[in-house]
Amino acid sequence: MMEQVLLSENFLEREIISRDLISFFDYVRIPDPPPFGNGTAVFEPWPHILRLHKAVESVAPGRTLPHLKARKLGVTSYFEARFVWMAQFRKGSFLPVISQGEVEAKKVIADCRFIWDHLPEHLRTDLLVDNATTLTFKDGGTIQAFPATSKAGRSYTGTEVLVDEADFHSEFESSYNALLPLIQDSGGKMFVVSTANPDVLDSPFRQLYQNADNRFFLGYFERPNRTDRTYLQALELASDIARFEKENPKNEHEALAPPRTRAFFDVDSIEQMDVDLIPPRDILRGLVSVWQYPVTAGRYIIGADTAWGKTGSYNCATVVDWQTGNQVAELHGRLHPDEMAQEVIDLHKMYNHAYMGLERAGEGQERDGDSVVVVDKVAQMLQECSCRNRLYYHDRNTGTPTTPGWQTDGKTRPVMLAEFGEAIRNRLIVIRCREGIGELLSFIRNEQGRPQAAKGAYDDRVMAYALAWQMRKYASFTSLSPTRKVFVPTSF
Repeated sequence: MMEQVLLSENFLEREIISRDLISFFDYVRIPDPPPFGNGTAVFEPWPHILRLHKAVESVAPGRTLPHLKARKLGVTSYFEARFVWMAQFRKGSFLPVISQGEVEAKKVIADCRFIWDHLPEHLRTDLLVDNATTLTFKDGGTIQAFPATSKAGRSYTGTEVLVDEADFHSEFESSYNALLPLIQDSGGKMFVVSTANPDVLDSPFRQLYQNADNRFFLGYFERPNRTDRTYLQALELASDIARFEKENPKNEHEALAPPRTRAFFDVDSIEQMDVDLIPPRDILRGLVSVWQYPVTAGRYIIGADTAWGKTGSYNCATVVDWQTGNQVAELHGRLHPDEMAQEVIDLHKMYNHAYMGLERAGEGQERDGDSVVVVDKVAQMLQECSCRNRLYYHDRNTGTPTTPGWQTDGKTRPVMLAEFGEAIRNRLIVIRCREGIGELLSFIRNEQGRPQAAKGAYDDRVMAYALAWQMRKYASFTSLSPTRKVFVPTSF
């Protein structure tokens, strides 16, 4: 009788657990090898693991979730446990794991086998195939590990696909493109997981992550009991500080930033800017973030980087308080030249007829049949309202400033960026935009030493900020009526 009761309880428990992965975690044991471990450890579903689980569950069929993370957060163990659970309880499931190399692929299978070995007997499904690269369960599914190549997983259909440590895959781009049909044809999901590779400036994985509408990040401090003290202690023991920082990022910006040796701006100064990041008070028309509305008699400067009609490029205009150097508003989006010109004029009017510096480049380019570049349209509109003196003009060896806009060239660009970099180091300018901080961190010196955005990154905000700062030397707040006094500032 007792045996029958036990069998009945075991059957009921198995049925419950087959429907609930979180309950399955209570029985998961993972390898914890010496010298620091005792051989076996309890898998702990920490709060960040449960958040990851929620993100994984929310991925739509046929879609990908890029996941950037710090090391030793239990993420790989989560996916191994998830795949063992699915392979046991989801008939016909196929769960490919793409690892950096053959050794790493075999380790994933070994870890999955370990989890299965340490389950209670009534929760173990019989194995039909059990080898170094494949586990197939009776009336269930298959976990199969592949080293990362362009052919990995090809010709299969995937229920769920794990690409582990993707930033270290030498053929990630071709491998990823080969894997996409696996999930698109079957309505499966793909999880592309990695710490940041400190040895690469840019990578297809980082581009995938940065461009993804749906992505997930976990930093160093997500794991319980990690503190500033534990971080500093680990940092002191690290033989390669740059590698340690990349593998244990505190935030997304730090993870994605190029190596410090390639960064154009001072990384420490930029990271200190995090204290100034605040959500905007308002977002106007889906384009303009407002942190502070204009105050009476306030003086403001606008720096603008325009796309000049190039399809897919971003326009950006930032508004800076002339007195404090604080960013108060930002326009960012893909706009037709006519739209951009009007938005800039609207910002100009909104912020007390702010003084503007608009980059002049790519004259005469066309988009949608419009050959009028943004700066010329802005100049025309200012002329019509007698506000010409609120726009920067430069001269082309004429002796008089007759051409509207800031001409960025081999002479002006280095000076502009160098002076902006000095302002960052001395905390003279305050950036409120989180995405702007990210662009500053991904602005690098290329192999020729020329400053530019890292591959896959953008610099429209960087150039707008630098232009706004540059305008401090030229800004004129002369009266818009002949009766008022002229005031020409020279610095913030």
